[in-house]
Amino acid sequence: MDGAFEFEKDFKSAIDSGKIPGVVLMAKDAAEDKINYCWSHGLKTAKPDRKDAPDSAMTPDTPLRLASASKIVATVMALQCVERGYLGLDDDVQRFLPELAQVQVLTGFDDSQNPLLRPPKCAITLRHLLAHTSGLAYITEDEPLITKYRDLGFIPKVASLQVAHRYGFPLSDDPGSRWIYGPNLDWAGKLVERATGLDLEEYMHQNICAPLGITDMTYKLQKRPDMVARRADMSNRDANGVPENTSASYLLEDPDDCFAGMGLFATPNAFMAVLHSLLKDDGKLLSPAMVDAIFQPQLDAAREKSLNIYMDGRNHGGLLPEAGIRRNHSLGGLMIMEDCEGDVWRRKGCISWGGFPNLFWSIDREAGLCVLIAFQLIPFGDEQCVRLGRLFEKTIYKRLKESKSRH
Repeated sequence: MDGAFEFEKDFKSAIDSGKIPGVVLMAKDAAEDKINYCWSHGLKTAKPDRKDAPDSAMTPDTPLRLASASKIVATVMALQCVERGYLGLDDDVQRFLPELAQVQVLTGFDDSQNPLLRPPKCAITLRHLLAHTSGLAYITEDEPLITKYRDLGFIPKVASLQVAHRYGFPLSDDPGSRWIYGPNLDWAGKLVERATGLDLEEYMHQNICAPLGITDMTYKLQKRPDMVARRADMSNRDANGVPENTSASYLLEDPDDCFAGMGLFATPNAFMAVLHSLLKDDGKLLSPAMVDAIFQPQLDAAREKSLNIYMDGRNHGGLLPEAGIRRNHSLGGLMIMEDCEGDVWRRKGCISWGGFPNLFWSIDREAGLCVLIAFQLIPFGDEQCVRLGRLFEKTIYKRLKESKSRH
Protein backbone atom coordinates (compact mmCIF):
# COMPACT_ATOMS: atom_id res chain seq x y z
CA MET A 1 0.00 0.00 0.00
CA ASP A 2 1.42 3.33 -1.06
CA GLY A 3 1.18 6.59 0.80
CA ALA A 4 0.41 7.65 4.33
CA PHE A 5 -3.09 7.85 5.71
CA GLU A 6 -4.63 10.92 7.31
CA PHE A 7 -5.55 8.92 10.43
CA GLU A 8 -1.84 8.42 11.17
CA LYS A 9 -1.71 12.12 12.13
CA ASP A 10 -4.52 11.55 14.65
CA PHE A 11 -2.70 8.62 16.22
CA LYS A 12 0.58 10.55 16.31
CA SER A 13 -1.14 13.52 17.93
CA ALA A 14 -2.69 11.36 20.67
CA ILE A 15 0.55 9.50 21.31
CA ASP A 16 2.97 12.43 21.08
CA SER A 17 0.79 14.45 23.46
CA GLY A 18 0.95 11.65 26.02
CA LYS A 19 -2.66 10.51 25.80
CA ILE A 20 -1.72 6.98 24.66
CA PRO A 21 1.68 5.28 25.05
CA GLY A 22 1.82 3.42 21.74
CA VAL A 23 -0.04 1.35 19.16
CA VAL A 24 0.40 -1.19 16.38
CA LEU A 25 -2.08 -1.21 13.47
CA MET A 26 -2.29 -4.02 10.93
CA ALA A 27 -4.69 -4.93 8.12
CA LYS A 28 -4.52 -7.42 5.27
CA ASP A 29 -6.78 -8.58 2.51
CA ALA A 30 -6.69 -12.27 1.63
CA ALA A 31 -4.26 -11.95 -1.27
CA GLU A 32 -2.33 -9.01 0.24
CA ASP A 33 -2.51 -7.30 -3.14
CA LYS A 34 -4.88 -4.49 -2.17
CA ILE A 35 -4.38 -4.05 1.58
CA ASN A 36 -1.17 -4.98 3.38
CA TYR A 37 -0.84 -2.34 6.04
CA CYS A 38 1.40 -2.28 9.10
CA TRP A 39 2.13 0.84 11.11
CA SER A 40 3.27 1.51 14.66
CA HIS A 41 4.02 4.59 16.69
CA GLY A 42 4.88 5.49 20.24
CA LEU A 43 6.35 3.60 23.13
CA LYS A 44 5.80 0.20 24.69
CA THR A 45 5.93 1.70 28.18
CA ALA A 46 4.71 4.61 30.26
CA LYS A 47 7.62 4.26 32.71
CA PRO A 48 9.66 7.48 32.73
CA ASP A 49 12.93 5.57 33.19
CA ARG A 50 12.29 3.35 30.15
CA LYS A 51 10.99 5.92 27.69
CA ASP A 52 14.45 6.90 26.44
CA ALA A 53 15.78 3.36 26.17
CA PRO A 54 16.96 2.44 22.66
CA ASP A 55 14.43 -0.41 22.49
CA SER A 56 11.47 1.52 23.88
CA ALA A 57 9.53 1.83 20.62
CA MET A 58 6.28 -0.09 20.14
CA THR A 59 6.67 -2.26 17.03
CA PRO A 60 4.96 -5.21 15.31
CA ASP A 61 7.60 -7.40 16.99
CA THR A 62 6.83 -6.19 20.52
CA PRO A 63 5.34 -9.03 22.63
CA LEU A 64 1.93 -8.01 23.98
CA ARG A 65 -0.55 -9.39 26.47
CA LEU A 66 -3.47 -10.60 24.32
CA ALA A 67 -5.85 -11.22 27.24
CA SER A 68 -9.24 -12.32 25.84
CA ALA A 69 -7.99 -11.97 22.28
CA SER A 70 -6.32 -15.30 23.13
CA LYS A 71 -9.68 -17.00 22.70
CA ILE A 72 -9.56 -17.28 18.90
CA VAL A 73 -6.33 -19.31 19.10
CA ALA A 74 -7.96 -21.62 21.65
CA THR A 75 -10.93 -22.06 19.33
CA VAL A 76 -8.66 -23.11 16.47
CA MET A 77 -6.86 -25.66 18.66
CA ALA A 78 -10.13 -27.14 19.91
CA LEU A 79 -11.50 -27.44 16.38
CA GLN A 80 -8.28 -29.10 15.25
CA CYS A 81 -9.01 -31.74 17.88
CA VAL A 82 -12.52 -32.18 16.49
CA GLU A 83 -11.16 -32.50 12.98
CA ARG A 84 -8.63 -35.12 14.07
CA GLY A 85 -11.10 -37.19 16.04
CA TYR A 86 -9.91 -36.41 19.56
CA LEU A 87 -13.11 -34.55 20.45
CA GLY A 88 -16.70 -34.22 19.28
CA LEU A 89 -18.21 -30.78 19.02
CA ASP A 90 -21.44 -31.97 20.63
CA ASP A 91 -20.01 -34.58 22.99
CA ASP A 92 -20.24 -34.28 26.76
CA VAL A 93 -16.91 -32.81 27.91
CA GLN A 94 -16.92 -34.63 31.25
CA ARG A 95 -15.02 -37.55 29.71
CA PHE A 96 -11.95 -35.32 29.84
CA LEU A 97 -13.17 -32.69 32.30
CA PRO A 98 -14.68 -34.63 35.21
CA GLU A 99 -14.57 -31.45 37.29
CA LEU A 100 -17.42 -30.04 35.21
CA ALA A 101 -19.53 -33.14 35.81
CA GLN A 102 -19.75 -32.07 39.45
CA VAL A 103 -20.73 -28.45 38.79
CA GLN A 104 -24.32 -27.48 39.63
CA VAL A 105 -26.52 -24.50 38.79
CA LEU A 106 -26.70 -21.71 41.38
CA THR A 107 -30.34 -20.64 41.80
CA GLY A 108 -30.15 -18.41 44.87
CA PHE A 109 -29.49 -18.43 48.60
CA ASP A 110 -31.49 -19.57 51.62
CA ASP A 111 -32.25 -17.45 54.69
CA SER A 112 -28.88 -18.39 56.16
CA GLN A 113 -27.13 -17.26 52.98
CA ASN A 114 -26.16 -20.76 51.97
CA PRO A 115 -26.17 -21.33 48.21
CA LEU A 116 -29.10 -23.14 46.63
CA LEU A 117 -27.87 -25.51 43.95
CA ARG A 118 -29.44 -28.00 41.56
CA PRO A 119 -28.10 -30.34 38.86
CA PRO A 120 -27.97 -28.87 35.33
CA LYS A 121 -30.62 -30.05 32.89
CA CYS A 122 -28.03 -31.20 30.35
CA ALA A 123 -24.32 -31.77 29.97
CA ILE A 124 -21.77 -29.22 28.79
CA THR A 125 -20.39 -29.78 25.28
CA LEU A 126 -17.45 -28.27 23.43
CA ARG A 127 -19.92 -26.30 21.30
CA HIS A 128 -21.30 -24.75 24.49
CA LEU A 129 -17.78 -23.75 25.55
CA LEU A 130 -16.85 -22.17 22.22
CA ALA A 131 -20.15 -20.30 21.88
CA HIS A 132 -20.28 -19.16 25.54
CA THR A 133 -23.51 -21.02 26.26
CA SER A 134 -22.18 -23.46 28.87
CA GLY A 135 -23.60 -21.58 31.86
CA LEU A 136 -20.12 -20.74 33.12
CA ALA A 137 -19.81 -17.04 33.92
CA TYR A 138 -17.16 -14.53 34.75
CA ILE A 139 -17.83 -12.83 38.06
CA THR A 140 -19.27 -9.47 37.03
CA GLU A 141 -22.24 -7.30 37.95
CA ASP A 142 -24.07 -8.88 35.02
CA GLU A 143 -24.27 -12.13 37.01
CA PRO A 144 -25.36 -11.06 40.52
CA LEU A 145 -25.81 -14.57 41.94
CA ILE A 146 -22.30 -15.74 41.19
CA THR A 147 -20.97 -12.37 42.36
CA LYS A 148 -22.77 -12.80 45.67
CA TYR A 149 -21.43 -16.36 45.86
CA ARG A 150 -17.93 -14.86 45.65
CA ASP A 151 -18.67 -12.05 48.08
CA LEU A 152 -19.97 -14.51 50.69
CA GLY A 153 -16.61 -16.27 50.63
CA PHE A 154 -17.46 -19.40 48.68
CA ILE A 155 -14.75 -18.54 46.14
CA PRO A 156 -11.20 -17.81 47.37
CA LYS A 157 -10.36 -14.13 47.07
CA VAL A 158 -6.86 -14.92 45.81
CA ALA A 159 -7.16 -16.06 42.20
CA SER A 160 -5.80 -19.55 41.66
CA LEU A 161 -3.12 -20.19 39.07
CA GLN A 162 -4.93 -23.34 37.95
CA VAL A 163 -8.00 -23.41 35.70
CA ALA A 164 -9.95 -26.01 37.68
CA HIS A 165 -9.47 -24.14 40.96
CA ARG A 166 -9.98 -20.65 39.60
CA TYR A 167 -13.11 -21.51 37.62
CA GLY A 168 -14.60 -24.38 39.55
CA PHE A 169 -17.63 -22.45 40.83
CA PRO A 170 -21.31 -23.13 40.01
CA LEU A 171 -23.05 -22.48 36.72
CA SER A 172 -25.16 -19.35 36.35
CA ASP A 173 -27.69 -21.19 34.17
CA ASP A 174 -28.26 -24.48 32.38
CA PRO A 175 -25.94 -25.33 29.48
CA GLY A 176 -27.45 -24.12 26.23
CA SER A 177 -30.02 -21.86 27.87
CA ARG A 178 -28.48 -18.44 27.21
CA TRP A 179 -25.33 -16.64 26.17
CA ILE A 180 -23.12 -15.84 29.18
CA TYR A 181 -19.58 -14.51 28.92
CA GLY A 182 -17.36 -16.76 30.97
CA PRO A 183 -14.14 -18.79 31.30
CA ASN A 184 -15.23 -21.25 28.64
CA LEU A 185 -12.08 -21.12 26.52
CA ASP A 186 -9.86 -21.74 29.54
CA TRP A 187 -11.76 -25.00 30.04
CA ALA A 188 -11.54 -25.69 26.31
CA GLY A 189 -7.77 -25.42 26.63
CA LYS A 190 -7.77 -28.03 29.39
CA LEU A 191 -9.94 -30.18 27.16
CA VAL A 192 -7.34 -30.01 24.38
CA GLU A 193 -4.58 -30.92 26.82
CA ARG A 194 -6.35 -33.95 28.20
CA ALA A 195 -7.63 -35.19 24.86
CA THR A 196 -4.20 -35.01 23.23
CA GLY A 197 -1.96 -35.71 26.22
CA LEU A 198 0.08 -32.60 25.44
CA ASP A 199 0.68 -29.49 27.50
CA LEU A 200 -1.19 -26.67 25.75
CA GLU A 201 2.03 -24.73 25.16
CA GLU A 202 3.54 -27.70 23.36
CA TYR A 203 0.34 -28.40 21.44
CA MET A 204 0.19 -24.78 20.31
CA HIS A 205 3.79 -24.75 19.14
CA GLN A 206 3.28 -27.92 17.13
CA ASN A 207 -0.10 -27.08 15.63
CA ILE A 208 -0.37 -23.28 15.45
CA CYS A 209 3.13 -21.84 15.51
CA ALA A 210 4.99 -24.40 13.40
CA PRO A 211 2.55 -24.41 10.45
CA LEU A 212 2.61 -20.61 10.30
CA GLY A 213 6.29 -20.07 11.08
CA ILE A 214 5.48 -18.23 14.32
CA THR A 215 8.18 -17.95 16.99
CA ASP A 216 6.83 -15.22 19.30
CA MET A 217 3.71 -16.71 20.90
CA THR A 218 3.56 -18.28 24.36
CA TYR A 219 1.51 -18.91 27.49
CA LYS A 220 4.73 -19.14 29.51
CA LEU A 221 6.32 -15.74 29.18
CA GLN A 222 8.91 -16.22 31.91
CA LYS A 223 10.36 -19.18 30.03
CA ARG A 224 10.98 -16.89 27.07
CA PRO A 225 13.53 -14.33 28.33
CA ASP A 226 13.91 -13.04 24.78
CA MET A 227 10.23 -12.07 24.80
CA VAL A 228 10.40 -10.70 28.36
CA ALA A 229 13.19 -8.38 27.25
CA ARG A 230 11.07 -7.00 24.39
CA ARG A 231 7.58 -7.02 25.89
CA ALA A 232 5.39 -3.98 26.37
CA ASP A 233 4.40 -2.73 29.79
CA MET A 234 0.76 -2.39 30.77
CA SER A 235 -0.63 1.09 31.36
CA ASN A 236 -3.80 2.60 32.77
CA ARG A 237 -4.93 6.16 33.23
CA ASP A 238 -4.29 8.11 36.42
CA ALA A 239 -6.85 10.44 37.98
CA ASN A 240 -6.04 13.05 35.35
CA GLY A 241 -6.39 10.65 32.45
CA VAL A 242 -2.65 10.39 31.84
CA PRO A 243 -1.31 6.88 31.07
CA GLU A 244 0.91 5.46 33.79
CA ASN A 245 2.58 2.12 34.21
CA THR A 246 0.59 -0.41 36.21
CA SER A 247 1.95 -3.46 37.96
CA ALA A 248 0.57 -6.71 36.61
CA SER A 249 1.38 -10.09 38.14
CA TYR A 250 0.97 -11.88 34.82
CA LEU A 251 3.93 -9.93 33.44
CA LEU A 252 6.15 -11.24 36.23
CA GLU A 253 4.89 -14.74 37.02
CA ASP A 254 3.56 -17.57 34.89
CA PRO A 255 0.45 -19.41 36.16
CA ASP A 256 0.63 -23.14 36.75
CA ASP A 257 -1.80 -23.75 33.88
CA CYS A 258 -2.02 -22.37 30.38
CA PHE A 259 -5.12 -20.14 30.48
CA ALA A 260 -6.32 -20.54 26.91
CA GLY A 261 -8.97 -17.85 27.23
CA MET A 262 -6.78 -15.02 28.42
CA GLY A 263 -3.16 -16.07 28.87
CA LEU A 264 -1.37 -15.66 25.53
CA PHE A 265 1.52 -13.34 24.86
CA ALA A 266 2.37 -12.71 21.23
CA THR A 267 3.72 -10.08 18.90
CA PRO A 268 1.25 -8.37 16.57
CA ASN A 269 3.03 -10.04 13.64
CA ALA A 270 2.50 -13.47 15.20
CA PHE A 271 -1.16 -12.91 16.06
CA MET A 272 -1.91 -11.44 12.64
CA ALA A 273 -0.49 -14.61 11.07
CA VAL A 274 -3.30 -16.59 12.73
CA LEU A 275 -6.01 -14.12 11.67
CA HIS A 276 -4.74 -13.98 8.11
CA SER A 277 -4.52 -17.76 7.80
CA LEU A 278 -8.19 -18.02 8.76
CA LEU A 279 -9.15 -15.24 6.35
CA LYS A 280 -7.23 -16.88 3.48
CA ASP A 281 -8.54 -20.33 4.43
CA ASP A 282 -5.11 -21.65 3.42
CA GLY A 283 -5.50 -25.05 5.10
CA LYS A 284 -2.50 -24.56 7.38
CA LEU A 285 -4.57 -24.59 10.57
CA LEU A 286 -7.97 -26.06 9.66
CA SER A 287 -9.79 -27.60 6.73
CA PRO A 288 -12.13 -25.36 4.71
CA ALA A 289 -15.14 -27.08 6.29
CA MET A 290 -13.90 -26.34 9.80
CA VAL A 291 -13.04 -22.75 8.95
CA ASP A 292 -16.59 -22.41 7.61
CA ALA A 293 -17.83 -23.70 10.97
CA ILE A 294 -16.07 -20.82 12.74
CA PHE A 295 -18.15 -18.37 10.72
CA GLN A 296 -21.57 -19.88 11.45
CA PRO A 297 -23.91 -18.25 14.03
CA GLN A 298 -24.53 -20.49 17.02
CA LEU A 299 -27.39 -18.80 18.87
CA ASP A 300 -31.11 -19.22 18.32
CA ALA A 301 -33.41 -16.21 18.70
CA ALA A 302 -33.73 -16.44 22.48
CA ARG A 303 -30.02 -16.85 23.10
CA GLU A 304 -29.21 -14.15 20.56
CA LYS A 305 -31.45 -11.80 22.53
CA SER A 306 -29.51 -12.54 25.74
CA LEU A 307 -26.26 -11.77 23.92
CA ASN A 308 -27.52 -8.46 22.55
CA ILE A 309 -28.85 -7.32 25.92
CA TYR A 310 -25.40 -7.92 27.36
CA MET A 311 -23.57 -6.32 24.44
CA ASP A 312 -25.71 -3.20 24.41
CA GLY A 313 -24.49 -2.45 27.90
CA ARG A 314 -20.88 -3.44 27.34
CA ASN A 315 -20.09 -3.17 23.62
CA HIS A 316 -17.67 -6.07 23.97
CA GLY A 317 -17.40 -6.03 20.23
CA GLY A 318 -14.93 -3.25 20.78
CA LEU A 319 -15.15 -1.06 17.73
CA LEU A 320 -18.67 -2.00 16.72
CA PRO A 321 -21.28 0.74 16.61
CA GLU A 322 -23.06 1.18 19.90
CA ALA A 323 -26.34 -0.51 20.76
CA GLY A 324 -28.56 -1.36 17.87
CA ILE A 325 -26.74 -3.59 15.43
CA ARG A 326 -27.84 -7.23 15.52
CA ARG A 327 -25.19 -9.61 16.85
CA ASN A 328 -24.83 -13.36 17.26
CA HIS A 329 -21.91 -15.50 18.36
CA SER A 330 -19.97 -18.00 16.29
CA LEU A 331 -17.53 -20.65 17.46
CA GLY A 332 -14.78 -18.06 17.13
CA GLY A 333 -16.13 -14.70 18.22
CA LEU A 334 -18.86 -12.11 18.10
CA MET A 335 -20.65 -12.14 14.73
CA ILE A 336 -22.60 -9.28 13.23
CA MET A 337 -25.78 -10.27 11.41
CA GLU A 338 -26.12 -7.17 9.26
CA ASP A 339 -23.78 -4.80 7.44
CA CYS A 340 -22.36 -1.86 9.35
CA GLU A 341 -23.19 1.39 7.55
CA GLY A 342 -24.01 -0.27 4.26
CA ASP A 343 -20.99 -1.57 2.37
CA VAL A 344 -18.45 0.89 3.76
CA TRP A 345 -17.53 -0.87 6.99
CA ARG A 346 -17.82 -4.35 8.47
CA ARG A 347 -20.04 -6.70 6.51
CA LYS A 348 -22.61 -9.24 7.66
CA GLY A 349 -20.86 -12.34 9.00
CA CYS A 350 -17.74 -10.52 10.21
CA ILE A 351 -16.42 -11.99 13.47
CA SER A 352 -14.43 -10.08 16.05
CA TRP A 353 -13.35 -9.97 19.65
CA GLY A 354 -10.91 -8.08 21.80
CA GLY A 355 -8.63 -8.14 24.79
CA PHE A 356 -8.71 -6.09 27.98
CA PRO A 357 -5.76 -3.83 27.00
CA ASN A 358 -7.84 -2.43 24.11
CA LEU A 359 -6.58 -4.98 21.63
CA PHE A 360 -9.14 -5.53 18.86
CA TRP A 361 -9.24 -8.04 16.01
CA SER A 362 -11.71 -8.83 13.26
CA ILE A 363 -11.99 -11.20 10.30
CA ASP A 364 -14.43 -10.15 7.59
CA ARG A 365 -14.79 -12.84 4.92
CA GLU A 366 -17.35 -10.90 2.90
CA ALA A 367 -15.11 -7.86 2.61
CA GLY A 368 -11.99 -10.03 2.45
CA LEU A 369 -10.17 -8.23 5.25
CA CYS A 370 -8.66 -8.93 8.66
CA VAL A 371 -7.68 -6.16 11.07
CA LEU A 372 -5.64 -5.92 14.25
CA ILE A 373 -5.53 -2.85 16.49
CA ALA A 374 -3.15 -3.31 19.40
CA PHE A 375 -2.84 -1.03 22.41
CA GLN A 376 -1.61 -2.01 25.87
CA LEU A 377 -3.78 0.42 27.83
CA ILE A 378 -6.46 -0.68 30.29
CA PRO A 379 -9.33 -0.87 30.98
CA PHE A 380 -11.16 -2.13 27.93
CA GLY A 381 -13.25 0.35 25.98
CA ASP A 382 -11.00 3.36 26.52
CA GLU A 383 -12.69 6.23 24.69
CA GLN A 384 -9.55 7.41 22.89
CA CYS A 385 -8.56 3.90 21.81
CA VAL A 386 -12.03 3.13 20.47
CA ARG A 387 -12.34 6.45 18.64
CA LEU A 388 -8.96 6.08 16.96
CA GLY A 389 -9.50 2.41 16.24
CA ARG A 390 -12.76 3.12 14.44
CA LEU A 391 -11.12 5.86 12.42
CA PHE A 392 -8.37 3.48 11.31
CA GLU A 393 -10.68 0.62 10.49
CA LYS A 394 -13.21 2.69 8.53
CA THR A 395 -10.41 4.26 6.51
CA ILE A 396 -8.93 0.87 5.64
CA TYR A 397 -12.34 -0.40 4.54
CA LYS A 398 -12.74 2.69 2.36
CA ARG A 399 -9.34 2.13 0.77
CA LEU A 400 -10.17 -1.53 0.13
CA LYS A 401 -13.44 -0.59 -1.56
CA GLU A 402 -11.69 1.99 -3.72
CA SER A 403 -9.02 -0.51 -4.67
CA LYS A 404 -11.61 -3.09 -5.69
CA SER A 405 -13.46 -0.54 -7.81
CA ARG A 406 -10.30 0.09 -9.82
CA HIS A 407 -9.92 -3.58 -10.77
